[in-house]
Amino acid sequence: MKSNRTATVMAQMKLNPVERALKGITLVQTRHPVWVLSLALGLAVLSIIYTVRNLEFQTGHMDVISPKERFRQTTEQLRAFSELDSFIVVIENRNDGRSLEFLNVLVPLLKADSYHFRQIFHRVDPEPFRPWALLYLEMDELTKLQKSIQEHRSFIQNLARSPDLVHFFKAVNHEMTAAMVGGLFTGFLDEPAEEGKREPLDLSFLIGTLEEMQRWLDGEESLASPWEPLLMRTSGKSMSEEGYFWTENRQYLLVFITPNKKVGFTEALHSLTALRGKIAELKAEFPDIQTGVTGMGALNQDEMGVAFGDMSIATLISLVGLALLLMLFWRGWRLPVLEMIELSVALSCTFGLTTLFIGHLNILSITFAPLLLGLGIDYGIHWLARFQEEVQRTTVSKEEAVQTVMLKLGPGILLAGLTAALSFFPLVLTGFKGLVELGMITSMGMILSTMTTICLLPVLTLLFGGTFRRKNSDPSKASARLRFSTGRGLAIVFFGGAALALSIWGAAYVSFDLNMLNLQSEEAESVVWEKKLIEGSRMSSMAASILVNSLEEVRPRMEVLDRLPTVSEAQSILSFLPKNQEAKIDRLEEISPLVSGIEPPSNPLQDMDLAGLEEVLGQIRYKMVEHGGADGDLSRTLRNQMARVSELIDSLLQRFRTTASPALIDSLKRLERALITDLGDKLDLLQMNVRAAPMQISDLPGPLVQRFVSEDDRYLIRAFPAVDIWDTDLLGRFVGELMSVEPDAAGDPVGWYFFTKAFRDACIKAAIYAVGFILVVLLFTFRNIRTAFLVTTPLVVGTAWTLGLMALLDIDFNLANTVFLALVVGAGVEYGIIIMRRRLEEAGGIGAVALPWSTVKGVVLAGLTTAVGFGSLTISSHQGIYSLGLLATVGSLSILAAAVLFLPAVLQVFRRQDG
Repeated sequence: MKSNRTATVMAQMKLNPVERALKGITLVQTRHPVWVLSLALGLAVLSIIYTVRNLEFQTGHMDVISPKERFRQTTEQLRAFSELDSFIVVIENRNDGRSLEFLNVLVPLLKADSYHFRQIFHRVDPEPFRPWALLYLEMDELTKLQKSIQEHRSFIQNLARSPDLVHFFKAVNHEMTAAMVGGLFTGFLDEPAEEGKREPLDLSFLIGTLEEMQRWLDGEESLASPWEPLLMRTSGKSMSEEGYFWTENRQYLLVFITPNKKVGFTEALHSLTALRGKIAELKAEFPDIQTGVTGMGALNQDEMGVAFGDMSIATLISLVGLALLLMLFWRGWRLPVLEMIELSVALSCTFGLTTLFIGHLNILSITFAPLLLGLGIDYGIHWLARFQEEVQRTTVSKEEAVQTVMLKLGPGILLAGLTAALSFFPLVLTGFKGLVELGMITSMGMILSTMTTICLLPVLTLLFGGTFRRKNSDPSKASARLRFSTGRGLAIVFFGGAALALSIWGAAYVSFDLNMLNLQSEEAESVVWEKKLIEGSRMSSMAASILVNSLEEVRPRMEVLDRLPTVSEAQSILSFLPKNQEAKIDRLEEISPLVSGIEPPSNPLQDMDLAGLEEVLGQIRYKMVEHGGADGDLSRTLRNQMARVSELIDSLLQRFRTTASPALIDSLKRLERALITDLGDKLDLLQMNVRAAPMQISDLPGPLVQRFVSEDDRYLIRAFPAVDIWDTDLLGRFVGELMSVEPDAAGDPVGWYFFTKAFRDACIKAAIYAVGFILVVLLFTFRNIRTAFLVTTPLVVGTAWTLGLMALLDIDFNLANTVFLALVVGAGVEYGIIIMRRRLEEAGGIGAVALPWSTVKGVVLAGLTTAVGFGSLTISSHQGIYSLGLLATVGSLSILAAAVLFLPAVLQVFRRQDG
């Protein structure tokens, strides 16, 4: 009966095409509400199932750049290199030995976990470099080595012929006696003293040997070679300590880790979690070691992990906050629940369409859920507010109230939804892949939110809306209204205009922060350790990359890059080959006769002569005491060394007298064998090197070659920045200089530069497009220029006020909160449409401004829900998401104030002028 009466009423009305379409929808809703509800819920369930099974997450910043871009294509060619070393373990070095001990325990744990980790690159093993070790010395070092061997060849030969401990110290004592005026202990790679002048003694070689003996008597089993400074090296570091990746001044020790190649964000995050878990397992054993994980892969995973986790929590908080706010406004739970159901269906279907048409979310499009919750709920609010007004002030049924709201408010909701979709759709036209996808998802989401408001919410209201207490049975009596007197309107326009002027002035102080490190959580482990690397060693974990087709091109390109002021070092596979090999080989050929006649040492046949060892040590001690006290010309350094020798010998002699003879002899024999083995190794190394042929790329270790030479024989050059690339201006200089000589340069710094610049330009372009599209739609809809521009008043004024507040609160635009521009356009125009349509509906817009409370209530509640929906983002530790939440909250409240205060005041002023 009611449906028939409704159909009759609607048939008597003169309807335009939009209203006729809404009439048809209403008839279906009132006749088949259960079927409509079942269809909507069925689609939502199917969308959820499809999304859970198929939706993927793309965590890389390159994923938001179109594959058609030249830079992206170059980056794809570098993928084989960029997939390596995604994670970098940074060990803060306070003690070399302790840091290496931690590393050597960690690496086997990681290698054992082949499920998570494909390759662990913690060291370039020096062993494959042995045949060419001397080629890595500079020419002046080879010259010093040649002179040192010439001077001390007989000493070395005697040690090799009879290398037992007693003979060793006798030879040392003999050389020291002969060299008291300059000789053995002057430092074997120093220039010889000028003839006739005393050259200062250097007893570090003797001290090192005595200290090594003391360590072995304490039970030590590893040898810190005393021969290396003598025979070939200048660093004094053991070969066993070489090949590791140290930063400047050995402040940090690095391990490069390549996770298993897997698809999807979750699996990649598991590898990072596993890595940090294994590091945490070692904390109990190494409480003094400070370590963390950074690198491009870790930065991406941490950013996406924090963003995904925080967005999930923010979405939940947003839903709860919106529900509470709605319950407060609607004074009950029934309507809020119905609206949450309608919104959840829209959100679920949006996820489903996103999975179907796009298949993934990226670091930009992941923000769409709060966007829809903040904006999509507005249409249901306006619908329910008007529905409540209709059923409370008339005697009609719920069905008739639904039909009245549909015809009077439905076109406004459709227009608001269309303009909201248009505010996001221009993102699709920017050509920036990440924004294109965000534009597609949010545009689909706004259309779906509009459709669920029109199609589903009325059905939910009819089936579960309950009854409404009627406040006024006489429809002729006016309901509560928001009225503006002429004086109040002028005051609001004056003060609002003043605020507008100040805001425009303050907008000049709002900048665009393109620093991507400022977006991430300050507490994220990868961010903390990335900053430590930059601050502590002036090193970033990232470098630009250039790919060349032949080896002949590598050296010239490196020379050009090295001349750039913003490039600290150009690195390629050639960086790991010795320089000036031909000249060095000539010098080694001159050294060859000096070492070729030295036979390798053999193990001594006689037993340990403990008495002879005590005797020769006593002789050395006597010489230290005698000369240390008598010669007033000795330097302070040498006096300290002589005192140290005496101290060590006293300690050793005391150990000889107090330690059981078998244990003592056993320790000394083991030390003796270790010294003999090490001496033989060093002599073998020398003799091998003096016959070296030029080193080739094929002689380098495979993991090293893999990082600089592709499978199709193309060569990678890495350009490391000499500036802080996280500083936007410095990054621009670095990339600008790089691109001036290498137009096809790629790599993370270049990628981030293109990403940030393209993103900023695309967002600005999208906002301009959106405003243009919406003005055209408004002009077409209202067919009145003044009305169309009045509709945009909340947008224009609210945006200006927002910019002023940004300057006051020291908030800048960044790569995350720029999405707010499209949100402002959608919300601002929506409020203007709702208010202007109701104004025109009331007596054609003539007379004093007196907006019905239901309209004001709907706009206020819509604005507050937007603020709550985005305000939930401020819980995020991700600085970009936090700034988006804060800015969107401030902006939505500014637009709300402009809509319910400034626009009615302007309408009142215009009414008075017209009158």
